[in-house]
Amino acid sequence: MDFDKLVDVYEELEKTSSGNQMREILSDFFKTVPKDDIALVSYLTLGQISSEFESAVLGLAEKTVLKAIASAGAISIKKVKEIMHSKGDVGLTAEKVLQKKPQTLIPIGKLTIHDLFDTLHKIVKLSGTGSQDKKTQLLVSVLQKASSKGAKYLSRIVLGTLRMGAGDMTVIDSLAIAFTGEKKNKEHLERAYNICPDVGVIAETLARDGLKGLEKIQVHVSRPIKMMLAQRVKEWEEVVKKIPGTLAAEGKYDGERVQAHKTKSGEIMLFSRRLENITDQFPDLVEYIQKQINAKEFIIEAEILAIDKEGKHLPFQTLMQRRRKYDIEEYIKKIPVQAKIFELLYLDGKSYLNESYKERIKQIEKIVKKGKHLTTADRIITDDVEELKKFFSEMLDDKQEGIMIKSLEGVYQAGTRGWNWIKWKKDYSQDMIDTFDLVVIGAFYGRGKRHGTYGALLCATYNTKNDTFETICKLGTGLTDEMLASLPGKLDGDKVKIKPARVIAKKEMEPDVWFTPTIIVEVLAAEITKSPFHSCASGLALRFPRFLHFRDDKKAEQATTSEEVKDMFEK
Repeated sequence: MDFDKLVDVYEELEKTSSGNQMREILSDFFKTVPKDDIALVSYLTLGQISSEFESAVLGLAEKTVLKAIASAGAISIKKVKEIMHSKGDVGLTAEKVLQKKPQTLIPIGKLTIHDLFDTLHKIVKLSGTGSQDKKTQLLVSVLQKASSKGAKYLSRIVLGTLRMGAGDMTVIDSLAIAFTGEKKNKEHLERAYNICPDVGVIAETLARDGLKGLEKIQVHVSRPIKMMLAQRVKEWEEVVKKIPGTLAAEGKYDGERVQAHKTKSGEIMLFSRRLENITDQFPDLVEYIQKQINAKEFIIEAEILAIDKEGKHLPFQTLMQRRRKYDIEEYIKKIPVQAKIFELLYLDGKSYLNESYKERIKQIEKIVKKGKHLTTADRIITDDVEELKKFFSEMLDDKQEGIMIKSLEGVYQAGTRGWNWIKWKKDYSQDMIDTFDLVVIGAFYGRGKRHGTYGALLCATYNTKNDTFETICKLGTGLTDEMLASLPGKLDGDKVKIKPARVIAKKEMEPDVWFTPTIIVEVLAAEITKSPFHSCASGLALRFPRFLHFRDDKKAEQATTSEEVKDMFEK
């Protein structure tokens, strides 16, 4: 397939502010895509060249892309920079420069999707001395083949700034409509996607083998599984109603959740909540897992905590200093970690997703050799609410967030917020009701001393049913002058001219600037109230929201859901 056919779709998507229209455009297009191309098209629709967990990093800076545009257009880099200054966007710059491409003695031919994919993956593999020049030349070769409009979107893809507004679930919905005729069949695709979060695999399997093919998708070590989520309750009595009898309770830690895979060959991979491969950031944890887990092949989940020399737990923000590309060995010494293992998903050839939690705990205790840097989660098993409360207090004394309460008979519900897990946090015992992970979808310009920067952010919840983002509050409190000054640098890469298609916002809450839903902030609030101005759950808002910090470990679709907010309000 010619890349320009996808470019025509990009042009349509860029103009729409309707989520339903976006699905209609994509589903109609997917029907026309050859089976050999459907996986590649699915990735490119998301502005990716592979699944997120494969970490296909192109390593191309804006400066390099502008240099390639100048070379492909046979004009000076000075002239390209002038156009860039005028247009303010690399994509528009590429389009302008390549509108009049220089003639070549030998016809170059059109750019196909496979040409583009093969070339970009060659760029990913290049490293070492001279690699930047080679990457530039490879990029020049595809820019020369692309149309001027194709160059616009190609430049954005390589810089990770495509911003079409489509998310994983948008593509899943559109695939369901295209290949089964009904959007309701997306539940079958979602079930497979929770086990195999790779849109390319889902798309190609569906196109070739239909819904029956999706049923055959199984757990695969080295491919992350979407992590199970917990429900919330407001009263202790609700815990007993939802999980009657004997249950398990574990510490809810102030750290980073990780899914660790070990293959039969002995390779260990670590995946974040966002399903990013973070193995290189924690080589010390890889070593602890290798030495202290007695199994040939497994998938486990743990919480990574920062600790001091005495082994005491340190705050989440301290741990986040370990998320880095450079000086890793220095920070291993500076900020040691401890992993608390709490879940087993796969062990030596057997999936444990449908085994009871009681059985999963049993196997964890068998294979883990406990030590300072790797151990099992703090856990009690009880049917006594008072004992639960005591354990909760102990976790707070240890500076943790609270406890996770789990059904001993419950299975692991990948990618689902089920009632087999309930979280009880310290915020429930204070005046503030809870923390919320919200998506930044817009900003308002500041006034007074905040003049010249953003003064408040427009934040939203995620509606899982409709794959939309719904406004819930304006956020200004808790943002220091220093943070406000840094916001343009953090947010402006996601700035778009019109309201993103998946955002639902009322006119009264239209911000000065719109952003593609990407950045997550953790917010503390005092109350949920009805509001005629916000779209969350048909009109709910947060009262007295306060910024706590950015959550770089989560993606937009992992934000607090509108359904959660509605449940909390009703309770």
